[in-house]
Amino acid sequence: MSEQTQITEKTTPPVETTTTPTETKPVEAAITPSTEPTPQPTKSWKEAISEEFRNDPNIEKFTEIDALAKSYINATKMIGQDKVAVPNKNSTEDQWNEVYEKLGRPESADKYTLNVKSDVVPIEDTAIKQFAENAHKLGLNNKQAQGILEFYKTNMEGVAQQAKVDTQTAQAQSEQLLRQEWGRDFEPNVKKAGALAKANMNPEILDMTLSNGTRLGDHPEVIKGFAKIANMMSEDKMVTTESENVSNVGDIESEISEITNNREGPYWNKQHPDHDKMVQQVYTLREMLNSK
Repeated sequence: MSEQTQITEKTTPPVETTTTPTETKPVEAAITPSTEPTPQPTKSWKEAISEEFRNDPNIEKFTEIDALAKSYINATKMIGQDKVAVPNKNSTEDQWNEVYEKLGRPESADKYTLNVKSDVVPIEDTAIKQFAENAHKLGLNNKQAQGILEFYKTNMEGVAQQAKVDTQTAQAQSEQLLRQEWGRDFEPNVKKAGALAKANMNPEILDMTLSNGTRLGDHPEVIKGFAKIANMMSEDKMVTTESENVSNVGDIESEISEITNNREGPYWNKQHPDHDKMVQQVYTLREMLNSK
């Protein structure tokens, strides 16, 4: 190929081509990704300390760092203060006594200041003294001993108050039953039963409490029994009075005084063979006096 031909080929301009523009759809704006970082799980404050300390039982028990800080502050305050070693089963009596003294036990039992006053269940001084001696042996300080006594007093007051309610209830029930059974004879029968029981029974026996909480002297069967005996003695003249001819009030009162004023006589001497007879005689005279 000639040199002219080569130059022509090189200088020939390129043929322009035209393309028919095609319809283009608008490009939707790209969604800009969020620049906020993805939240990461909150790390425990324990992860900030080495594993050696993190797994220590003294650290594991704390769930909040504030609790750990508080414990540390309190421990720091204790530095230099008296410490009490906890005794064990092998500790000697002297070691126990040392602990008791540090915990506030008085020097001796009579050094306790115990105040337990109650109008419901008075506690005798001897009982308080015995309690103080045992409290001292057990190593109680004054506050502990006082607290136990207060608990005992409160408990006993509750028992006494409940017993009072039970007695009143039993008396009311007994009275209702006997009134229904005796009717108009209720008052005289109760009076006779009471007089006979008082003259022949030890009051402590009548005050005994039965298994259901009823006072023995308030039980309707006991009252009925005494009333029956009193009526039998009156009707059958089981014990006759030596004053059958006494009719006026003055003579009756004189007879009663003569028997009861004789402090050496059978009326006051339970061992005397005529004691029961004299008691019944006075009872009969008083019945006669009441009927006047």
